[in-house]
Amino acid sequence: MMATQEQINAARRMIEQLRDQHANDVRKLVGLLESGAMKGRAADRLIEDCKAWDLAYRSVFQRALALVDSTPASPEPAKPMDSLGQWPGRSPVFPPGESR
Repeated sequence: MMATQEQINAARRMIEQLRDQHANDVRKLVGLLESGAMKGRAADRLIEDCKAWDLAYRSVFQRALALVDSTPASPEPAKPMDSLGQWPGRSPVFPPGESR
């Protein structure tokens, strides 16, 4: 079953939201560490680890967005017509609202 364009757009929005949330969380953590909440070699290593983590997850989000962008959408369902090419409920002889 193929995804509709609406589902693809919703997936894209969700990935973008998660990407932005992640970026904000990592920036806050790095800012907290750099402001002196933790000191010493362990803090420096943690800052570097956070920056590497951020780069790795950015790559994951970019790949996820590329995958969503390359996903084909299912075609919109066609509206059914009868054998004469008329919409259901409409007679080729009697216009809507007239008695038969």
